[in-house]
Amino acid sequence: MKNRLDLFYAAGSHLFINKGYARTQMKDIAQRIGLSTGMIYQYFKGKNELLSFILKCTIEPSYLEQEQEYPIQVDQFEFLDEEIAAALQENAKTLRAGIDDPEYTPEKMFSDAFDVIAKYGVGCLIIEHNPDDLPELTETYQTFRQLFFKQVYQYVERFVKEGRLRSVQDIHYATRAMVEVMAFWGMHIMNDAYEIDQEITHENAKAICLDNLIHAYVIRKASQTPSVLEY
Repeated sequence: MKNRLDLFYAAGSHLFINKGYARTQMKDIAQRIGLSTGMIYQYFKGKNELLSFILKCTIEPSYLEQEQEYPIQVDQFEFLDEEIAAALQENAKTLRAGIDDPEYTPEKMFSDAFDVIAKYGVGCLIIEHNPDDLPELTETYQTFRQLFFKQVYQYVERFVKEGRLRSVQDIHYATRAMVEVMAFWGMHIMNDAYEIDQEITHENAKAICLDNLIHAYVIRKASQTPSVLEY
């Protein structure tokens, strides 16, 4: 059972992100994983239940391992929107930890910010690609992204003033460029890039991302050559 739930999660999330929820039919998911459409209905009452299941597993990965009663019903996800909102808010809090810490470094900020944006990547991309079908979650996600950007902006502004990040022409757009790099390596490359790479690990994606950001922006003394894997 668990192995098939993994397949439903992977196929459903891929199609909801790349084809869209409205255009995806249960038969598309069945074809992607090589099962009959009727077999999927033994596990999920309908497409909405599958979507809710995927979003639930995004914010609570252990849910994928839990015993289920089949077919999975929509009433299991009555408070899912509230749970997602709470998870995103809690996730954003982790980046605030270094705001008033003079020992907090640009390297640690890049590392923490990457983790924040990557943690719920699949769910966030489903919301991004389906705003008409998920209007309330879209509003929640937009609020999260705005808060995330504001926090990264505050760090960048501070570190530039302290001489720990190089001067940039425009802090707003420099911050946006940093966020886009983190989003690409943290979410898009595995899920909806022009050339999707599902083999890359989270650790490798993070190392490549930090290597790019640190070498592009961080001002170092000649003796400082730490590995990005330290952060």
